[in-house]
Amino acid sequence: MKQIREFTISFGGLNVGKHHFEYSIDNSFFENFEYSEIKTGKLKVELKLEKKVNMLILDFKINGTVNVPCDRCLDNFDFNISAENRLIAKFGTKIFEESDEVIVINESDNQINIAHYIYEYIVLSLPYKLVHPENNNGTPSCNPEIISKLNEHLTKEDIEDDFDPRWNILKNLNNN
Repeated sequence: MKQIREFTISFGGLNVGKHHFEYSIDNSFFENFEYSEIKTGKLKVELKLEKKVNMLILDFKINGTVNVPCDRCLDNFDFNISAENRLIAKFGTKIFEESDEVIVINESDNQINIAHYIYEYIVLSLPYKLVHPENNNGTPSCNPEIISKLNEHLTKEDIEDDFDPRWNILKNLNNN
């Protein structure tokens, strides 16, 4: 990942207290992440940075859309992102991640690049399975040609594999 200069915050010159920053994310942002599944998007990032004597508290609010491939039909579609995340950067002598939300940065540092954190928050706000949203009649709006081809290749075993056999006991109760 390249350091993206516009996402570097020089906090050394900031007074103790709260500060606000806004960033616009577009396609060029995602080009900086080599293996990114997201190639295009348009998002707005609002950052509230609270500088304290011994730490920084960064509250991110990310809204917008990213264009991602559907896991079912492989066509791209726009997915809405709405995320709120907090990052606490403590000052210390050793640089490490204490947890997902807490990092330790060198006490002699006077700037932090937040591009990687913004990217992570966007990716983490995506669901595990990305599929087209449902249309008005409740069916996914996937590419109908691809769905019909997939259905042609379904076997009886594939359909039965989707069924959890533990439910058979309950089905038998209903038959009695």
